[in-house]
Amino acid sequence: MILLIVLTLVAGALLWSFKLYTPPAGPTLTVVLRSGGANPVWGDPTDCQPWGYTLSSYPSTGLNGSALTNWLGSDTDGPNVRSWYGQCGDGKDGATTGNYSELNTSEFIVATHSPAAIPLSEVDFTFVCNNASNNGGTTILISGSLAGMTWYPGITQVTNETTEPLLGKCGTFNAASTAAANDLYSNRLGIYVPIRYGSTYLENGDTFILYIHNGGYPLDFECVANAAGVEFDGETASNGCQMTNTTSTEHCSGTPPHQHCTWTNVTTDIAIPQLDYDDYHGAPPWCFTSQGACTIYLTYTGTPETVLAAIPVYALAPPSFT
Repeated sequence: MILLIVLTLVAGALLWSFKLYTPPAGPTLTVVLRSGGANPVWGDPTDCQPWGYTLSSYPSTGLNGSALTNWLGSDTDGPNVRSWYGQCGDGKDGATTGNYSELNTSEFIVATHSPAAIPLSEVDFTFVCNNASNNGGTTILISGSLAGMTWYPGITQVTNETTEPLLGKCGTFNAASTAAANDLYSNRLGIYVPIRYGSTYLENGDTFILYIHNGGYPLDFECVANAAGVEFDGETASNGCQMTNTTSTEHCSGTPPHQHCTWTNVTTDIAIPQLDYDDYHGAPPWCFTSQGACTIYLTYTGTPETVLAAIPVYALAPPSFT
């Protein structure tokens, strides 16, 4: 009897020591989708002009000499100065106060998350494109942490270039090939805006703004910038501003059938906006019109690695797309 009791106690101890290990539960996240809005294309100086000017103020319509100098301003101008350098200016901190072109946008907003402290550096944002033109394969438009895509328009001009992910391809939409500017600025696609400035952790109310590419309409105010002597990285004569426009006029004398006509070509020095080299803002339109074409994955990269959300971009389509 004593032996039986000892064996029972030993067996119980062994069972306790070999209890099954239950791995910790992964973090969770829910988001709210919002579509139908629009936002300025902050951060792209070719798509901005200072307040007080309009498209009719292009160089050929009177913006020259001292007026052009005032439009350009100085690289020491602050964001309250109505000049290109002050309100749009090339990489200048705070220079997002100008009159930027706008694009349609959709958003997803953090509604709930658990645990409370999830670092933005451990949440990966990956935009996956499935496109038949790539032989049925997939392409990655962008992949990187939310920390690298965090930006505060109006406070900082650019995101953190040391951690910012690079744009790539989405099917035939090759943003990375257009210019060096796209290689640096993931904010051409979208930006992550924490609800609290300076936060490095996920918080309810954080918003990701996703731009929707407009199909190719020129956004830029590059013509007036070129006329003021500003040239942008990657700009060439073929992808920049067209500074002349040729029109043909027919002149006829006599009456048919004895009529003689000639054509006169008139070239005018007029600035015509072109689709500039970095107007590949936003996700391509087919992502919003074709189910399954594009998906955004939010993945926790800590332990255990967990897919927090898979967001069909089709679900972010604005009303005008459906």
